[in-house]
Amino acid sequence: MTRAEHVKALLAEYAEQRAQDEREQQQRLEDAVARQPEIGRLRQENADLVLGTMRRMLGEPDLARRKALAEETKARGREINARIRALLAEAGMAGDALELRYRCPVCKDTGYVGEAPARFCECFEMRLRLRQHEDGSMAGVDEQSFERFDANVAPEADGQRDRLVKARNLCQRYADAFPDTEYRNLLLTGEGGLGKTFLLNCIFGRVTGRGFSAVRVTAFRMFEAMRRQHVGNDENYDGFSALIEVPLLLIDDLGTEPMMRNITLEYLFTLLNERIAAKRHTVIATNLTPPQLKERYGERVASRLLDRSICAPVQFKGKDLRSL
Repeated sequence: MTRAEHVKALLAEYAEQRAQDEREQQQRLEDAVARQPEIGRLRQENADLVLGTMRRMLGEPDLARRKALAEETKARGREINARIRALLAEAGMAGDALELRYRCPVCKDTGYVGEAPARFCECFEMRLRLRQHEDGSMAGVDEQSFERFDANVAPEADGQRDRLVKARNLCQRYADAFPDTEYRNLLLTGEGGLGKTFLLNCIFGRVTGRGFSAVRVTAFRMFEAMRRQHVGNDENYDGFSALIEVPLLLIDDLGTEPMMRNITLEYLFTLLNERIAAKRHTVIATNLTPPQLKERYGERVASRLLDRSICAPVQFKGKDLRSL
């Protein structure tokens, strides 16, 4: 097997581990609600409180009032969380029973750490080395930038190389023009291994290299920010607000994040809608087609992702470059 094949197989194992983590968390939640039904009501109250306060703060021009709203929400959130922990104790369950529990707390069973761009976690690298021991395929990962872009990796057949060059040119124009881009958003779509993540990382590197602020996250890291905001255990956490407010947000692998009730769809809509309203730039890479995006996220979210008035679609087609 090639290194790329090992990585693909191992990422699939990590995805299954995350799914198992989520199934176990969901079972604990169901057990807790069965023993103490008030826990379900309190969790919903907390979710409504956070989203409601966020919307009110974004529309509140007075700084003092925004701070007051934030403090009121934190105080009520602490009360709710304390009550949930008390109910869990009464039910004979641990205080962290409703949290996700990971095999690796560093990467949270994603295999990735860091954001600019993400790199493989040590746990992933160790397991990858074990998988590769027999054939020794330990090729390094080069820095991904426009300067290192090589169109010759794509076959000329069926116009794949020409399409990749056009995609590179469009992405480079976008990065060089930022923030005065023709379209505020880019949506990179196509199957895996066609260069979407490479070009997304190229945009990130060029824009930050020009001195602008940008955040590059995987879809799972995005979900983690949503989940932490939703749970509200850390009163100092502002990761989700940072995703809303950063001038350029780049999301890789949209569609691979967990679909969790009261979190994924609601927070993704809020993220996209608030960024659009504030006229901030967003670049998204996904393996899903537009119809699949509509099916997964529904019309409200898809309309924000696919709005042609502000978003330029970039479609990738052809053979998996990692297998050539």
